[in-house]
Amino acid sequence: MENEIQRTIISLIQRFRGRLADELLDDYQSTAEHGEWGVAFENLCEQLFEFDVFPSEQEFQNICELGESMKIDPQKWCFLAPPKS
Repeated sequence: MENEIQRTIISLIQRFRGRLADELLDDYQSTAEHGEWGVAFENLCEQLFEFDVFPSEQEFQNICELGESMKIDPQKWCFLAPPKS
């Protein structure tokens, strides 16, 4: 289970290459590789919001699933929901 979470968070981080600074993403990946998945996840979500990077519907779904699987308070990521059209 732990390896799965680590792989999933790193995969999610990589999806934002080119939309967030590489230095930030490298830092979050390193944090995740050292077992601090929740910190990496929360930092990623905060920076997506801070830099107006809007996840696609699929990316947001991945964020929801990962946040729920790590039992992270949805208030740490729900603000990234794509606008309803």
